[in-house]
Amino acid sequence: MISAKRWTATGSRGILHSTQFTPSTLVVPAFVRFASLSSIHRGLRRSERVQFGDSRPSRIRSDGQYQNYGRIGRTTKALDGAASRRQQQKLRKKLDRKASEAEDEEDEGRQTRRKRFLDPEFSFGKKSLVYQLKHGSLKDTAAALDLQDPVRPRRADGNDRLVPRSFRNVQSRPHPSNFHERRSRTTKDEDGAIDDATARPRRRGMMPMTIKYTTAASQFLYGRSVVKAALQQGRRQLYNLYVYGGDNRRDAKDNDSMINLAKSRGVPVTIVPNEDQRLMDKMSMGRPHNGFVLETSPLPQLPVKSLGKLEESPSKLGFNIELVHQTAEQKTINGENTFISKVNNSAAKPFVLLLHEILDPGNLGALLRTASYMGVDAVGTTSRYSSALTPVVLKSAAGAAEEVTIFTVDSPVEFLEDSRAAGWKTYAAVAPPEKKLLKIHGDKFISTNDIERNNPLDQHPCILVLGNEGHGLPRQVKVAADFELSVPRFMQGGSVDSLNVSVAAGLLCHTFVNRSATKDDDGLAQNMGESKPKEDVVNGGEALF
Repeated sequence: MISAKRWTATGSRGILHSTQFTPSTLVVPAFVRFASLSSIHRGLRRSERVQFGDSRPSRIRSDGQYQNYGRIGRTTKALDGAASRRQQQKLRKKLDRKASEAEDEEDEGRQTRRKRFLDPEFSFGKKSLVYQLKHGSLKDTAAALDLQDPVRPRRADGNDRLVPRSFRNVQSRPHPSNFHERRSRTTKDEDGAIDDATARPRRRGMMPMTIKYTTAASQFLYGRSVVKAALQQGRRQLYNLYVYGGDNRRDAKDNDSMINLAKSRGVPVTIVPNEDQRLMDKMSMGRPHNGFVLETSPLPQLPVKSLGKLEESPSKLGFNIELVHQTAEQKTINGENTFISKVNNSAAKPFVLLLHEILDPGNLGALLRTASYMGVDAVGTTSRYSSALTPVVLKSAAGAAEEVTIFTVDSPVEFLEDSRAAGWKTYAAVAPPEKKLLKIHGDKFISTNDIERNNPLDQHPCILVLGNEGHGLPRQVKVAADFELSVPRFMQGGSVDSLNVSVAAGLLCHTFVNRSATKDDDGLAQNMGESKPKEDVVNGGEALF
């Protein structure tokens, strides 16, 4: 019967077990936990100590040098892994140098840090220049020169005192329970003097840099035109007006007119001196404010589901809207009015813009400015993936956002379908189509020439939909629209294949309202008893206007 005795290591700690086994006991039980490689290695080492003793047998290398058993194994592996003979030579030279250094350390003994510092042969110890200047023979010479101390950058906490590193590390992170206590506590040095950062007196009349909000939803409007439009229209809740009153202010008349307008609205006015101009810069986020900053509530934006029927009586001219659910806070800001008055008196029917996912604040402000200039009755924006009415948008709109009725739409496709059922005609602004699409869907695509020829605002209310700056309108919105409208392209083969959305909006809006404005001008000329000339020729040139 063959049997053997072996030392094995099991578990993560490499505990040795002596096991007597036979061929019949070679089956590993299911509950035995296999050891890790490190535990197996330690077990084998201990087995070798039991068999051969504490000292391992030394072996002779090919070059005649005696090496330890473990070292020769590692050296052989390193030499075998070298890519070339030259790398092997470098590795041997490095190993020989380490071996010689180890022998020197064993003979002389490793010096401590103190011995190396006091050793006169070492240049970094007492012989160093820094030590001689602070504590050695050069100390008196350096003091006699009367040199200024080097300028050190101020610490973030405002404390320039030399504090031991250990104490600084302990005190750098206060416990959460006494954090506010430590911040409020005045920092004093050893002589009892208060630190400069806390003892610096505030100048008389200097305003704090902390901005105070009247409400959590307050906004700061900046710029002369934006502030003036907000004060004149009165569609917001007005809280405070900040006016720059420095000595270098040139347009004092604007200050007086703006202050009088604010006082007529019951708005408190704060005159900001020259040294506190940075407070206004902080309110305007570093953008030009022209000396006027107004704290207001957000601009009302009704959440609209669809546009309803028209009201064409002389006392009530406009159109109805269907609202979605609003929270109590939204009702306070937006209100619950379901009627929008018509402002464009030159057109027979209302004209509304729907902006689909306009992301750029500058484009959104330019679109609102164009809509106000062209007499658009209302502007709708998608509630998702669109730029909000930030102060940047309002600054770009130059006060137009205060004049135009703005609403939000949650589902553009549902909005267009329900509005079309109420009698509205919808037009989607797209790029000029290809000839294949014109042949298949000829009635779907129209151009600005067709709008000028038919003048749809004389027959029914219209909605013009403008898409995103990058990818335009999605397919679902195009399908839901009655027509796809495009601006003709006169330059073929160029690198520019589209217009900026605000530029395209200006051209398309002018196409819709142009015929109506022309009719009003013709009627005005006839009432005055004058015949309006169709063309004025000067020196054989074109008509002047």
